[in-house]
Amino acid sequence: MKNSRKISVIVPAYNEEKKIVGVINSLFNSNSFDQIICVNDGSTDNTLQLLKKFKKITLINLKKNHGKGYAIGKGIEKAHGEIIVFIDADKSGFNNKLIQQLIQPLLNKKYDGVIGYLTHIEADKLFRPLSGERAYWKKDLLPHLKEIKTKGYGLELFLNYLYRNKKIKLFPLKGIKHALKYEKQSYETVAKLFLAESFDILSEIIKQKNPFSYIVKSYIYSFYLKKPGKNNNQLNRLTNYIKKNLINKL
Repeated sequence: MKNSRKISVIVPAYNEEKKIVGVINSLFNSNSFDQIICVNDGSTDNTLQLLKKFKKITLINLKKNHGKGYAIGKGIEKAHGEIIVFIDADKSGFNNKLIQQLIQPLLNKKYDGVIGYLTHIEADKLFRPLSGERAYWKKDLLPHLKEIKTKGYGLELFLNYLYRNKKIKLFPLKGIKHALKYEKQSYETVAKLFLAESFDILSEIIKQKNPFSYIVKSYIYSFYLKKPGKNNNQLNRLTNYIKKNLINKL
């Protein structure tokens, strides 16, 4: 069932030939989106050929791999929707219920953003802040489009920090599975991707004026400490307390 506001979904993909068809089909089956945008980020496998078989998607083909932030940024430029949803191309198990959970809090005008986090394996608990399944208002993203394109795999941290004082809805993506990199790509490619992702994330943290405050506000606080429905003006005090009592004593 279609929603009252236009919604675009962006799927960035790099060498996702094993999962991309299932992801796109699940988005079509949900009937929730007015526009499905797929960004082939310089894939060297059959991802592009598979995407070309879908006639009703907006396909952006980047001949070289530019990284996630750039791919998402190019997708935002082509988006017609008032609401923009991000879905990673390596997931399976999406259904209309989960998609509506990403969208509905914005349609109800109660939140500024929505993040669905994985619960597939135990390690997922550590990576909630890096989840790629998100929804935001396009008008809130557009002023930061230039920055978004430069963030690479540090995109999620940047968005977390950008929205640190806004209302964000978090919920578990129950039933969603994600393929581990070594299950879908060569070990050489996995090693390169791991290094690229790690470099982007560390670079995003290190270049901040106050890296410790940045990591607290973009990774730790909102995802593990913040209490829903309560005034959270204690954040700065918490950051200063930890810095004073732990960091300065190291």
